[in-house]
Amino acid sequence: MPPKTRQKRINPAEIPIVLGEPVNYARAMINEVLRNLGYQRVFSAANANEIVEAMNVWHPRVVIMENLLPDMPGTELVHQFRREDIVPNRGVPVIMVTGDPRLETVQEARMAGVDEFAAKPISHAIIKERLDEVLLRPRPFIEGKHYVGPCRRRKRNIEYKGSLKRISDPLEVTVTAPDLTMNQRMLEQCAIRLAEIAKSIDPRDRGGVRTLYNTANEANEIARQIRDDALELATLCVARYIEGVGASGALQPSVISAHMNAIRLLLKHTSKESSERLEIAQGLQKIVKRKLREAA
Repeated sequence: MPPKTRQKRINPAEIPIVLGEPVNYARAMINEVLRNLGYQRVFSAANANEIVEAMNVWHPRVVIMENLLPDMPGTELVHQFRREDIVPNRGVPVIMVTGDPRLETVQEARMAGVDEFAAKPISHAIIKERLDEVLLRPRPFIEGKHYVGPCRRRKRNIEYKGSLKRISDPLEVTVTAPDLTMNQRMLEQCAIRLAEIAKSIDPRDRGGVRTLYNTANEANEIARQIRDDALELATLCVARYIEGVGASGALQPSVISAHMNAIRLLLKHTSKESSERLEIAQGLQKIVKRKLREAA
């Protein structure tokens, strides 16, 4: 019988964490969650300068930071200390939390060298999951020409037959696994934002319509990452509708609201039969086709 693999253990009370959050209430809430999880050595900072100072003083095992810092974006700060010797450990794991969970924000964070990402509001379970990931399953630190940070590959894919990118790559090349919970949260935020824009939009305002269209395309991109056929079709329908009628000034906010209600329903009932959920999206498709014919 092969020997059992020993589970890596940590003592949260001994792990120093720097928490960079400019909003007092949010900082207190995250601090409380960390202490409830047993992390007693939490050192707070309110801006980028204080984060760097705390990292130099306390030598944290993990940094948790908001992206929307008052003196510079969190992604810019991470990009800086991954490449420059301004902190003792350039490879320290970074968990980024933010109330701005747009797709481009996530992409910027990954390219900057952020280990984990979480959208606010942050739950007890999400904080624990992200901390377990960086402490119990740390990824190799990569220093390349165009990227410095944790290896962005996670899930092994034995079907991949392409060339290996690093000398240390195994025969089974790895690919990033989508974070389903985070993407669903991001899509929900997109739906809320679309509904809010639609309520106050002037259909003749080309700039407002363009913002609406870009947000709809963002939602569709997230739905594609989730690989949910119903959500992908629903978000594609709203993007096509805006594209088809936006230039004519005939955009109807009620149609956007109907789509957002349907998308939120699909997000809420992910456990329903796929055929039933797909019927909801196909209903939206019929509405859009009719509206486009009417506007032609």
